[in-house]
Amino acid sequence: MENQRKDGLSLSNSVTGNLPAMVRNHLAKMPAQKQEEFLEEYMRKEKSVAVGYLCWFILGIHYAYVRKWGLQVVYWLTIGGLLFWMIIDIFRIPKIIGDYNKDLSIEIMRDLKAMD
Repeated sequence: MENQRKDGLSLSNSVTGNLPAMVRNHLAKMPAQKQEEFLEEYMRKEKSVAVGYLCWFILGIHYAYVRKWGLQVVYWLTIGGLLFWMIIDIFRIPKIIGDYNKDLSIEIMRDLKAMD
């Protein structure tokens, strides 16, 4: 881990750069121990774009990977939107995973604040 930076965060830029501004601001106000707890939980639950592509390629389960079971069932029933949806998702997977990870960071922040 890095030392405390000017913005009050002790987390690396590679992690904080992907977080929503609201989460970064709340993290900056927290002590280093709470920031570490956040990082540990976030790293444990975050999803990878590479695994998302692998899930898309194998059985088209990329929506299940980000816990969108309703979309996953529709995707299967329409055979990937008659393959049209499947082709579009090749380009959408990074955004789908990024949105999931941003929502996850907000959820973890709420849980940490609720524990205080």
